[in-house]
Amino acid sequence: MTSDAREIPLYKRLISYLHPVWIRQFRSEHNPHLELLMYKGRIQLATEDALYSDGNAYTPALAILKDLKPYLPAVKNVLILGVGLGSTASMIRQRGYSPSFTLVELDEVILELAMERLSADADAKLEAICANAEQFVATNTRQFDLVFIDIFNSRTVPPFVSTLSFLSNCRKALAPGGHIAFNYIINDHEEWAYTQKNFASVFPKHHIISSDINRLFVGEV
Repeated sequence: MTSDAREIPLYKRLISYLHPVWIRQFRSEHNPHLELLMYKGRIQLATEDALYSDGNAYTPALAILKDLKPYLPAVKNVLILGVGLGSTASMIRQRGYSPSFTLVELDEVILELAMERLSADADAKLEAICANAEQFVATNTRQFDLVFIDIFNSRTVPPFVSTLSFLSNCRKALAPGGHIAFNYIINDHEEWAYTQKNFASVFPKHHIISSDINRLFVGEV
């Protein structure tokens, strides 16, 4: 499999500036429909109804990195729960920062695609872990300067992500002075209220950013 834009024929790259160009389709145990597309020269990863990654224009990551810009120079290690094609890690690297990245992704196919792209950066410090994020944070003993939660089943955040137990374990994974970002899409207003309540309980010092259909929690300890 490949997700490298350099291997896409030139004519497809040119057409992509007019409309999305289909590259390849995948199936996995956790995602029956995954597509690689190219749009405006960027590689995208999509399900039937959601965009999992959009190169250096992935809007949730853009909003988070803009918000955390003053803090990024101090970040030495990053935990990303839900990897997509690795847009967040790539965008941090593109801004001149070089922390180590621990990438946790349940879907083996998605993780392989992400590592293909990220490994093209020979200087990137990457650790790939194919695991359930809930189980990972429950047993994790390390601490990170930045935790980014970006876990979706298509456009839906799995229920466990909003629970006090999961969020509390994520807090334990933060080093003193660390920050957490949590990407969320509202599908049900009761669930949204529940999520806001739990996040505020675990991270009293936080704010929420609106980015298109996404709501991005940013907390700190």
